[in-house]
Amino acid sequence: MRFAPLARTTLGALALFGASGCLSHGAASLAAVDRVDDGTLRTIAFGSCAREDKDQEIWDAIVATEPDLFLFIGDNVYVDIPEIPTGRAEFDAAYADLGAQPGWLALKASCPVLATWDDHDFGKNDAGAEWALKDVAQQEFLDFFEVSASSPRRARRGVYHSAVFGPYGRRVQVILLDTRYHRSPLTRSASKPEGAGPYVPSERQNATMLGDEQWAWLEDQLQLPADLRIIASSIQVVASEHGWEAWGNLPAERERLYDLIDRADANGVVFISGDRHLIEISRDEDGPYPLYDFTSSGFNWGEDFVEEPNRFRLGPVLRVPNFGTISIDWDPEAPTVTLTGHGLDGGVLMREVIALSALTESTP
Repeated sequence: MRFAPLARTTLGALALFGASGCLSHGAASLAAVDRVDDGTLRTIAFGSCAREDKDQEIWDAIVATEPDLFLFIGDNVYVDIPEIPTGRAEFDAAYADLGAQPGWLALKASCPVLATWDDHDFGKNDAGAEWALKDVAQQEFLDFFEVSASSPRRARRGVYHSAVFGPYGRRVQVILLDTRYHRSPLTRSASKPEGAGPYVPSERQNATMLGDEQWAWLEDQLQLPADLRIIASSIQVVASEHGWEAWGNLPAERERLYDLIDRADANGVVFISGDRHLIEISRDEDGPYPLYDFTSSGFNWGEDFVEEPNRFRLGPVLRVPNFGTISIDWDPEAPTVTLTGHGLDGGVLMREVIALSALTESTP
């Protein structure tokens, strides 16, 4: 079902939505929802790591999947500012290049777009809370994605936000995290193994991935009723043995995330992630139910052999231009969620079919 681009919602509209019995967990939770749409989602496309100074022909294949929603989940542009900040010019130039891409314009005209960022649209490689230009980066990001002046994101520290789609029984909640604005420094390895990244798990218990405000917001979000929850993290949630950026760098924070999903009885969670310039599907059986992390990264990074450990991986890992789709078949008595990795021409690179009922904590 195709539907019109998302209207900007107000708290009053959200209250009406809650009065229908759909969102009924209190004013604080309702105020935390940025957008609401009653259109049923059947196909969600997503991707990350799109160098704006290179060809972006992959947009044609994305548009051809006719998504009901597109999620841009980080490194949407590449802004790497020198140690001595030079101001907004780098952001302006990068966003101008993306904004002129014909494929991007075609995608925007075909479906709604929601976005979060990663380090390169944050302004500095692997940066976190210490980055001096994070507030400038946030304003530039919100301006490019045409976020209204009345949006809660204009008053937040960080770009995290959420959306709710569809009627009761076919409801999709989309949660886009910000893993940059508040993130604590990472711990570097004393000796970097060949082929591995520079980071090791931190033992600091006070280190944070999201910051107190975002954690409280996420807890509110997970109290809302939904049949499927897409949680977008710019960095991988499940895979972490590679030593590059991942939630595994702050293991106490990943455990906190899993515990929060469990305590909230939040069914239907599927993670999507980017950053790595590769595509793979991971599954962790140690959550409250199997937790999938679908990583799709690299619109135009070329082809290369990749071999790295990931004990959670399902199927292949590929380093080719790629994007992902999440297809929901609501019609059968037992709905399914299909994760499909696509190549430059839209062809299938990998696929995993999940029973929606499997994304629920089993009762002993």
